[in-house]
Amino acid sequence: MLSLPVLIGMIAAGIIGGVLAVHFLGGNKQSVLNSDTEVIAHFRQDYPECGISEIYFTRDRRTAFFDLPQQGTGIVHGVGAKFLTRILKTDDIQEIRKQDETRLFVRMHDFTWPAASFSFEDKKTRDEVCDWLART
Repeated sequence: MLSLPVLIGMIAAGIIGGVLAVHFLGGNKQSVLNSDTEVIAHFRQDYPECGISEIYFTRDRRTAFFDLPQQGTGIVHGVGAKFLTRILKTDDIQEIRKQDETRLFVRMHDFTWPAASFSFEDKKTRDEVCDWLART
C-alpha cells in the first residue's frame, strides 16, 4: 500500500504532466482572425449561402462581426484553437449595452454562449456593430 505523501506526489506529478502536455501540444493557442478572407472561409463552412458585406474586427482580432441584410448579424469568434460561427437576430439577444467608448456587452438567449464583452478599435465601429445587433 502506498503512503499518503507518495500518493499525493503521484497525483501532483500527473496533474503537472497533463497541464504541460496540453500546453506543448498547442492546447492554449488562441485563435486570431487575420483577414476578411479567413472570416468568410470560416463562416461559409456553416452558412455557405450567406453574402457577407463589410467586416468589423474586435481589437484582439478574435471576433469578427458583419451585417447580413434580411438575415441578422454574422459573428465569427475564436474559442481556443477553433472558431464559433453564429447568425444573431433580435430574438437571440437579451441585452446589448455599451460599456464605455469602445466596448460592447451582449447577453444572448443561448446557454452555450450566454454573454460576451467585445472591445473595438473605436467608438464608430462599436456603434455600427451595436446598430446591426439591435435591428436584426
